[in-house]
Amino acid sequence: MTKLQRVINYMSDTITCPTPGMRKAIAAAQVGDDVYGMDPTVKRLQKVMADLLGKEDAMFVPSGTMSNLIAIGAHCNRGDEIICGNKSHIFCYEGANAAAYMGVSLATLPNQTDGTIKLSDMANAVRADDIHYPRTTLVEIENTHNTCGGRVLPLSYIREVEQFCRDHELRLHVDGARLANASVASGVPLADLVQGADTVSFCLSKGLGAPVGSILAGSGEFIHRANRLRKSLGGGLRQSGFLAAAGLYALENQFERLTDDHANAKALAEGLASIPGIEVNPDDVDTNMLFWKVSSEYKMDTATLVKKVADEKSVIFGGYWSGDRIRAVTNLHITSEDVEYTIASVRDTLAASESNMEVA
Repeated sequence: MTKLQRVINYMSDTITCPTPGMRKAIAAAQVGDDVYGMDPTVKRLQKVMADLLGKEDAMFVPSGTMSNLIAIGAHCNRGDEIICGNKSHIFCYEGANAAAYMGVSLATLPNQTDGTIKLSDMANAVRADDIHYPRTTLVEIENTHNTCGGRVLPLSYIREVEQFCRDHELRLHVDGARLANASVASGVPLADLVQGADTVSFCLSKGLGAPVGSILAGSGEFIHRANRLRKSLGGGLRQSGFLAAAGLYALENQFERLTDDHANAKALAEGLASIPGIEVNPDDVDTNMLFWKVSSEYKMDTATLVKKVADEKSVIFGGYWSGDRIRAVTNLHITSEDVEYTIASVRDTLAASESNMEVA
């Protein structure tokens, strides 16, 4: 098999670069000073996203991490506590920023394999009104769920969480970094996925392929407060219409094509599963990511195989691990032909080490 000259990169869907059409949209954008509310393209993006998410207002933010942090700060007072999953992005991968900057603690509960949290666990985690305890203020869920493998939260479960929060007088924030994937995979409109949520963050720079940016959406009063936090955190941008134009282009031209990423991820999982010594469950692939590993029966471990296919075949895996499984994320730069090449590369590389297989 001939080695490809270009690199096939499954590290994340954040590695995507603007398409030619997006670059033209960026160059043609009308801009102004957004800190003073003078950028027409940012205003348009915020209106479009508020409508898509079914919220009163929305705000453009430089990153999903900042979007989640602002939501936490605007919902909670110092000393409050958030209920979230033990595999949630805000707990695992955002630098403990809720504690560091907002003085808010996280009560982490076990995420199930499909990304959900048991409502019984949530109920047990709600603090009594006692001076010894922090105040439970907010519940956070993630859709799709990254560390659980890009799983789409069931709509029935979302409705149950929304009702739980109403019953316990808690606010609900949805980390919707990949909510676009959830919508495309489930066929459920974005607004329906967050119908009962108080706030939602929505990333433009993942599967949608924009270079920068996230949206925080909620009530008009909430976004007014959130705007102050964005400024204090250094998130107020000047002529950010260039970035907003990329987001608008992505929404208009690269939303439905997420089905291609999902099909490629499923094909990759099925192909890897057909290779003796590779462990992956294609049935767990809901959207554009999967976690896989080399069987413990092989002397070549997953990390060694990943390095060899990178060095010898120009196929890159990396970024996130879940235990001893490595993540693969399909994106707009990966084709079905790339997936076929990847499967063959892993098969050939592992077969070359077959003599190292342990004898049972």
